[in-house]
Amino acid sequence: MSKYIYGKNSVMDALNNHFPIKKLFIQNNLSFKQKLNFKNISYITLQEMNKLVKGNHQGFIAEIEEYKYFDIGTIIKDKASQVLVLDHIQDPQNFGAILRSANAFNFNYVIIPKDRACDVTPTVLKTSSGGFNGLKIIKVSSLLEAINFLKENGFWIYSSALNNNAKKLDDLNNFVLPICLIVGNEEKGISSTLLKNSDEVIYIEQFGTVQSLNVSVASAILMHKIKTTINKK
Repeated sequence: MSKYIYGKNSVMDALNNHFPIKKLFIQNNLSFKQKLNFKNISYITLQEMNKLVKGNHQGFIAEIEEYKYFDIGTIIKDKASQVLVLDHIQDPQNFGAILRSANAFNFNYVIIPKDRACDVTPTVLKTSSGGFNGLKIIKVSSLLEAINFLKENGFWIYSSALNNNAKKLDDLNNFVLPICLIVGNEEKGISSTLLKNSDEVIYIEQFGTVQSLNVSVASAILMHKIKTTINKK
């Protein structure tokens, strides 16, 4: 089955960052004059565009190859200092929004589990609004093994959860590098096993009546705090 990303910004970001695209479709009556450095382009009607995808494509659709996940050894090989672990994120909109924030705050290595979690899909790529570019997404069979691997290679593991041992995010003025941040499933949060194997548990203080933040919003706040604190050193 063909996979597509769509929308002008998403498609142009993919082209500019050499994302593996099989074919590009552009609506034939658009007043688009930019010269594209891509050979396999088809100019088709709006009706034909609408048959390919159901969302707001803005006259730009790219058929993409299957996403190629990276090996966890890439983290050590590249001497990465900031890694994000997603503990069974299932909503593609959340996943895409998290990738956009990860890009913004230089968490360029993202680990996801093989089972019971959202894969990199066209919806994820579309939602990330180009945020997938420059990220290396790593799929593993066991998050616990991945965490232990990172710890063995000097990473300090922070998990986001509200429990008796959690520290308030605003009270932290120092983060240990290299750093791994774990955020949890939309409903269940981070598994107890991963929490037990974390070096520190942190939480975002809230002041309203809601019980919790959306995981993509919480992820952005956590990564921003970590990045800005590190940059002040």
